[in-house]
Amino acid sequence: MDIEKSENEKKLEKTNKRKCLLCVAAIFIVLFTSVLAFLVFHKSGKKAGEGIVLRLSEVHSDEYPTSLADKEFSRLVYERSGGRIKVEVYTDGRLFSDEPDALAALQAGELDFARISSAPICKFVPMLNVVNLPFLYRDDAHFLNVITGPIGQIFLDSIEKENVGIVGLCFYDSGSRSLYMKKEIHSVEELEGMKIRIQVSPTMNDYLLSCNATGIIGIATHEVYDKILNGIVDGAENNIPTYQTMGDYLAAPYYIKTNHARVPDILVASSSLFEKLPESDVELIKECAMETELFQIKRWAEKEEKSAEIISKAANVVELTDEELSGFREKAKGVYKQYEAEFGDLIERIKNEEP
Repeated sequence: MDIEKSENEKKLEKTNKRKCLLCVAAIFIVLFTSVLAFLVFHKSGKKAGEGIVLRLSEVHSDEYPTSLADKEFSRLVYERSGGRIKVEVYTDGRLFSDEPDALAALQAGELDFARISSAPICKFVPMLNVVNLPFLYRDDAHFLNVITGPIGQIFLDSIEKENVGIVGLCFYDSGSRSLYMKKEIHSVEELEGMKIRIQVSPTMNDYLLSCNATGIIGIATHEVYDKILNGIVDGAENNIPTYQTMGDYLAAPYYIKTNHARVPDILVASSSLFEKLPESDVELIKECAMETELFQIKRWAEKEEKSAEIISKAANVVELTDEELSGFREKAKGVYKQYEAEFGDLIERIKNEEP
């Protein structure tokens, strides 16, 4: 009787083991399916009821002018689509802290939208190098008239025509860029031998080479302060709002007002996303994006004024004379020669554009 009971117990134990294994297998399948669904939804837009949820990457802080424009874009899309399309805006680099990484994700169809400087896009869209040429614009009005008018649309269209996985939706103002460093300089000759952090920008790299300096890429915006402080680079170049909000003025207290370039930002969409959406939704998104251009330009002007006021009290703003600036302008001539053969007519059209 004891032996028979023992055999029954053994059979029960085996049955229980099988049940446990089946439970573990079932749990694994559920988890695997959930992870797969998560990845799929995050690659091509998560389904939210009958609508979709899309993601937008932004490296700047929540109240930065481009971030405010991103959120305005999100609001317009949600409102105009009747709540069917929701664009989640991730500021402060929470999705991608480096813009070239966000660009790569867009091209791979792993991200839906991003606000990116036009500089890293130039690698894939050669015409955009023209926008970023040094000393191309006379003043703010000239620049804004170019990017918001017919010429700006030519540049936006060129992005999609290159068929590199992205679509340009609209331009955003990012002001004029100047040099900032640990020491004060007044002439282009003083740049010789210096290492300057730059964006991934062929035109800026070529310009610094003409100045006998070296452009250093691969340093994300939020890393510039540390790299200057620790002597990895001698300085950087950017607009005043970024110089102020990133705290770079604490490491490089001299802002040299060369105003050497204007590198507009672009709100970009993934081509993969647009291929999946109906044409009516694509047009809705494009229209909403274009409506945020003037919204962002106004916010930028407000931020630039506030940042300039802060910097005037916290750092040393070096105003250059016309004679000193002429040396910096002279070095830009060699950069233009690389683009005049293919884009000479476009360059002239920009130079002659009137407000």
